[in-house]
Amino acid sequence: MEHDLHIEYPVSSGVLRGINFNILSGSDAAKISAKVIELVQEVTDPALGLPNPVSECHTCGAKHVKACEGHFGLINFPYTIINPYFISEAARVLNKICPGCKSARSDKVKIVGSISMHRQHAKCKYCDGTSKDYPPMRFILCSNNKFVKPAIIAEVNEKLWRKFPNINSGGSLASDYWDVIPNDAGQDESSHQSKKKVLSHGQVYSLLKDVDSRLIEAFLKRKNSIFLNCFLLTPNCHRVTELGHHMLFDESNRLYRKLIDFRGTPSDLSMHLIERIKLSKLRAERQAFIDPEFSASGLKFLKELIIAKRSNHAFRLVVVGDPQLKLFEVGIPSHVADSLRIAEHLNSWNSKKLTEHCDLMILQKGWVLVRRNDDLVRISMCDKLQKGDVIYRPLADGDVVLINRPPSIHHHSLIALSVRILPTTSALSINPLICSPFRGDFDGDCLHGYVPQSMDSRVELRELVGLDQQLIDGQSGKNLLALSHDSLTAAHLVLEDGVILNRFQIQQLQMSCPGQLPTPAIFKVLSNGSCYWTGKQLLSLLLPSDFDYVFPSNNNGACIRKGEILSCNGSSWLRDTDGNLIRSFIKHYGVQVLHFLFSAQEVLSEWLSMKGLSVSLYDLCLCSDQSSRKNMVTEISCGLKEAERLSLITTLMVDKNQDFLVGISEENKPSIGFSFERLSFEKQKSAMLSQSYVCSFKKVFRDIQSLLYQYANNDNSFLAMLKAGSKGNVLKLVQQSLCLGLQHSLVPLSFKIPHQLSCAAWNDEKNHPHYLPEYPGTYIPSAVVENSFVTGLNPLECYVHSLTTRETSFSGHADVSGTLTRKLMFFMRDLCIGYDGTVRNVYGNQVVQFSYYSKQKSNALGGHPVGSLAASAISEAAYSALDQPISALESSPLLNLKEVLESGARKSSCEKTASMYLSKMLGRWVYGFEYGALEVKNHLERLLFSDLVSEVMICFSRETCRGSRSSPWVCHFHIIKEIAKRRRLHLQSICDALNMSYTAIKVKAKSDLPNLQITCMDCFDADTSKENSNLCITAAVVGISKDPYLGLDILRDFVIPFLLRTVVKGFSAFKRVDILWREEAPILLKSSNNRNPPGELYLKVFMSENCDRTQFWSILVDSCLQIMKMIDWERSRPDDIDDISVAYGIDVAWKSFLSGLSSAISDTGKIILPEHLVLTTDCLSSSGQFLALSSNGLSRQRKENGFSTPFTQAIFSNPGESFLKAAKLGLSDDLRGIAEALCWGKVPLVGTGFQFDVLYSGKGFEISEPTDVYKLLGKHAAFQKQKVAVNPEQNNEVFSKTLAQRLCKYDGFCSERENILLPKAVLSSLSVNDIQRLSRALKSILYTYDVNDLLKESDKSVVMRALYFHPRRNEKIGTGTYEVKVGQHKGYENSRCFLLVRSDGTVEDFSYHKCVHHALQQIAPKQAKTYHSRWLSGAR
Repeated sequence: MEHDLHIEYPVSSGVLRGINFNILSGSDAAKISAKVIELVQEVTDPALGLPNPVSECHTCGAKHVKACEGHFGLINFPYTIINPYFISEAARVLNKICPGCKSARSDKVKIVGSISMHRQHAKCKYCDGTSKDYPPMRFILCSNNKFVKPAIIAEVNEKLWRKFPNINSGGSLASDYWDVIPNDAGQDESSHQSKKKVLSHGQVYSLLKDVDSRLIEAFLKRKNSIFLNCFLLTPNCHRVTELGHHMLFDESNRLYRKLIDFRGTPSDLSMHLIERIKLSKLRAERQAFIDPEFSASGLKFLKELIIAKRSNHAFRLVVVGDPQLKLFEVGIPSHVADSLRIAEHLNSWNSKKLTEHCDLMILQKGWVLVRRNDDLVRISMCDKLQKGDVIYRPLADGDVVLINRPPSIHHHSLIALSVRILPTTSALSINPLICSPFRGDFDGDCLHGYVPQSMDSRVELRELVGLDQQLIDGQSGKNLLALSHDSLTAAHLVLEDGVILNRFQIQQLQMSCPGQLPTPAIFKVLSNGSCYWTGKQLLSLLLPSDFDYVFPSNNNGACIRKGEILSCNGSSWLRDTDGNLIRSFIKHYGVQVLHFLFSAQEVLSEWLSMKGLSVSLYDLCLCSDQSSRKNMVTEISCGLKEAERLSLITTLMVDKNQDFLVGISEENKPSIGFSFERLSFEKQKSAMLSQSYVCSFKKVFRDIQSLLYQYANNDNSFLAMLKAGSKGNVLKLVQQSLCLGLQHSLVPLSFKIPHQLSCAAWNDEKNHPHYLPEYPGTYIPSAVVENSFVTGLNPLECYVHSLTTRETSFSGHADVSGTLTRKLMFFMRDLCIGYDGTVRNVYGNQVVQFSYYSKQKSNALGGHPVGSLAASAISEAAYSALDQPISALESSPLLNLKEVLESGARKSSCEKTASMYLSKMLGRWVYGFEYGALEVKNHLERLLFSDLVSEVMICFSRETCRGSRSSPWVCHFHIIKEIAKRRRLHLQSICDALNMSYTAIKVKAKSDLPNLQITCMDCFDADTSKENSNLCITAAVVGISKDPYLGLDILRDFVIPFLLRTVVKGFSAFKRVDILWREEAPILLKSSNNRNPPGELYLKVFMSENCDRTQFWSILVDSCLQIMKMIDWERSRPDDIDDISVAYGIDVAWKSFLSGLSSAISDTGKIILPEHLVLTTDCLSSSGQFLALSSNGLSRQRKENGFSTPFTQAIFSNPGESFLKAAKLGLSDDLRGIAEALCWGKVPLVGTGFQFDVLYSGKGFEISEPTDVYKLLGKHAAFQKQKVAVNPEQNNEVFSKTLAQRLCKYDGFCSERENILLPKAVLSSLSVNDIQRLSRALKSILYTYDVNDLLKESDKSVVMRALYFHPRRNEKIGTGTYEVKVGQHKGYENSRCFLLVRSDGTVEDFSYHKCVHHALQQIAPKQAKTYHSRWLSGAR
């Protein structure tokens, strides 16, 4: 079995230039098929390839599966049917022709060069158009899904037929109307009298077979592609599911048998064919809704078959931290390194290392495989090695490997590291400081490693993705590496005032520092001349002597002059902040920062171990004395009450509580009024109130968090880590030690939480309830927890905390980030920088940017994949947003980002919105923006009459009909006073609006609608007094007949529904206007002279169902004429990017999209360089309009750029439909994209594979003298002080030294007493069983040959392997081995031994028993004694 793994089978190779898509014709199918399948038993015929019952392919003669790729079979159908893929095209062709004469309809298609249509039409009853007995016929599909029993239905065109006079729905057809369609045996004859007929495949074929081919070619590339009379049978290897004595095949075998020797109707044959096509792996996604148990997809199959690439030179292990490793090193366990192979060409420079490896492999297996001239060659003796042979050696120290932590969401997750072999067993090791690029830690994360096999790949890894080439984060522009964890905490502590070190400590730490010991900062003369150094001096030892650095900050600044830290406050300048120490170090010293970070980590970790740092529960108890603890609890309690009070006051500005702001004072309020309990109840009902409450509470709660620094001890370990920025956050420590604070649910619940979380308050609520009104909706519970985890939580507080900390998982949105990453990569991966500085698409060389946008000077060369880098930067921000759960109070940053990126999608169903910003002129008045927002909302938002009405009654009143022709029935609409007052509406204005609307509908309807009398009055019944009367509007019908019930019907069926739908204020086009808060300052079109506030109010206008989607923004602008000065029209925009483009042009839409994208990225908490955002915007708008991140958007992008990429469309989504569409259109794909190149083994046209042009200036050019390669290599060797003699004249054989002589070079191999100790590498690779097998092989060789016969090369290798273990090996070999033969021992009669013929002609005998015995002495001494007593008696 092991032998089979190294067998190489010949595979034809070539350069793939492109793929042409077309429909397979019957003649093409016959050419590629190896056998015509006529019997059911031939489904697994040996002619279709392996595996098969006879284990041999009858077509190519192969006997191994790897040597035969399989062969197709051909199934011929007894009927010609319609190809299921072309059902829709067949229906379209039938609608273009006349079913009687088969000619093109004159009103449909004009065919140049065809015969006279007038003569044909004159003879055809169906083309005449004047006979009502032969109405036009049309053809439709019974289902758009071609895999659910597709069929074509012929029916009478009722719309055209009714144009004939005296024709109604009961008209009859001519008796021979359906005679143009041939009869089908399986069809019901009653269908001849109906106006609709379902056509079989045979009938469709008979209608189309005589149609002019030029007409069909208008829809299809080939006429015959619409018909199908045969079908290919896939090779055996495509259908087998299990190998062995009983081979198992998949479901397709059963379906193929149904197609062979078929004897049913054409319709049945078509259904059997459709069942087989449904099983196609490219069509798997089609079966998702047909068969729920079918989980595979076409994309998955395509990925496994083509897209995914597998490598045997890879590994995956759990990662652990090892600070002793260099930052650019990765520790790999020795057994893993031994199992990995790296290809290396044999030459004079590495011959020693590689031949030693080959010797060891020959000792273990007896042979070694090398690649010579692209063929695998088995070598049993190292003498046969030649220069240029590719040897696969194990991984060794200093080799470069590519390390990756999936998912690879940014390009820094791929780093080339240097190998360091460690005596570990089960984990990789890296320095903790490089966890940041991998976005990982040591809690079970795994790293993937890939071993490069070519010199080109190793050079590219070192030069492109080496750690020293990735010091700057390409996503944010900050430094990629920085101090972290323990080293950052130690740096913060060592820089504090009062940290001193004695001579012993500073000398101990200086061993890891490159600098010289400075003058002590403190001398103590009275203490025997003791001297001390400060912590700042210790850190200064790590800095270069010419390093200057200043970190300007009010509280955390630092100043360094000539490598000495003069002053510093805090440690923020050591973290990954803007302008930090590491960033400045990279700017001045480049890759030396890696050595600085390693030395700093080593020194700081050692100092921290000297000082000691422990964390305990004592650190959670901030105050040690009782009085301080009491004062802290009092301040926390007062602070929470103040925060709650101010937050509840803030809610008065929102929603219905705005009555206080607009000056409305209601009379006869309930006694509870706006108490804390009432406000707490109200805010839990409204998301807007809850959001306002939470935001206000968080602002005040920051003052409570400051108590942490006031009461904590200076030696608090938690506080030290927080200040250093290495671990934890302030809020968690506050919840542990001070109080939990506000706890609010992220999702709506069906119950509310009481205002006070105490047992006393709970009992008081039960005994004295506040009688709050019942609320049928959901709540957003929130409450303030005053206790902390240290003091303990009461049962209510514990329940509330567990309830509100259940973060909502993304569940249905978990795949959003991955989907965005995939889509962005498809749109942008082909963008790269050209040699002229432009950003182009590798497909058609289209220009996306005339100059790569970058605020900093860009050093990017031609071919730099800026598109992939931009896509990965945005994708990383999307993945980071998964940590922020979806909340009912705040919008999800991930969904916001998705909405921005997909804003180019043209959606016909979703509602449109617009953002309206207030004019800065309103800031002149106190609360000007608040009043302005209310005024705009009140002006635009529609108010339906139904929103004002609390009750509708129809009353009978005789007074209304006295002396008039009015109906006695009067409709009463009771008005809600609170809403009317809030919207500042009077009854008369409401009546006017209703009258105007009713008058307009009368004019528009152009019918005799009755007159309506609408009046306003105070209405009261027997249960209410005049003081408590209801505001009422009445409506009565005027001028009707004497029938009193007619007026009742009109009121009930028409008047009441119409009036309730009437808009009494605002505009019908806008169903809702929300007042929202924008945290960040506006970016779009902002003026550089004005300082923007940290936030502002703005309004979101929602389109109603009555508004025309295409006119939404223009209607909104016209509606704001009366309040035009209150709106900032420079920043107000429709939220739909297409509307912005139509209204203001693509430039303004570009700025709007960039602003929205920047804001969405900012919400995720990530920083992305502006060049990535600008390139993304340019890519999506390069066609002049924004494209959607979808399959249609990708198709539009390719189409507008003038090229087709069907393969890219297929691997993006729906591969079956994409390939079918390309085949119908006869498209071709030249595979110029990056994804296509990687899939099909081509070099992608990006990076080092980027194309460039050589320009000739026209001047003469002199060829320089050729360089002697050997002299060049000799100079390099001299520079490296390696004394190696190179003889260019030597032959291809490496050295003439024998195996045994080379093995003697192992350290400790020989001794003066010839007590030979085998190398550890050899001993570890041998066992007792190996020695026993060697003994049996030697005995067999000794008695197989005749005396004086020379051994074969293979047997000679085994004997020389045994001679390696002889105790007097050097003496036996002498001047060298020439041949080995079998001879008689001169000391014993009839005793055979091996004779060694030396290179000088002398002969020496040796006993193989002596070799075996000595090998056993090293491995198993007990077995050696037994072996000696049995076999050895004076053998030499």
